[in-house]
Amino acid sequence: MKKLTHGLFLRWWLLMSVVTVSVLICNHFNVFQTIWKQDSTKLSFAIFGVLASMSVWCGYNTFVLSSLINSNVLQTFPAKAEETVIKIIHGEEMGWFASQMCLNLGMIGTVIGFIMMLVGFSHVDVSNVKSVQDLLASMSGGMSTALYTTLAGLVSMQILQLQYFNLSRALEQFKHE
Repeated sequence: MKKLTHGLFLRWWLLMSVVTVSVLICNHFNVFQTIWKQDSTKLSFAIFGVLASMSVWCGYNTFVLSSLINSNVLQTFPAKAEETVIKIIHGEEMGWFASQMCLNLGMIGTVIGFIMMLVGFSHVDVSNVKSVQDLLASMSGGMSTALYTTLAGLVSMQILQLQYFNLSRALEQFKHE
């Protein structure tokens, strides 16, 4: 049975295809426009930026490692292959760091959203109905910021971790060959 050429890269490509279709569906239903309006910190889009840039970085490293696996460069130029693998390992470490950073940024957005939500309590007059209504309106803005940044951080972290898990497994197999 013939080994699948560039199977490592194709797994990454399949995941990115699913993510791209998901993004297109979300865009069709105006999910990103809603997040833009509701997340006053815009941290969700910073998180999406980290996701996009680190996904491209992972795709590049995955392609390079996939090319190394499918070529005879190991026998021809072992020092060059080892140097390339070391660079990929450093890129993998950056990817795991970025996935954790997405989660951390999401949690920071959550805290900021809760602070925004609770700030209104210092100026509320519970005997005044209008004051309570204004408080509830301001609380919803803080709560939406908190929830959208949390969601963006969690989803981005999971997508990055899937990519870098694929790369890590291939690196482990490559090291043992």
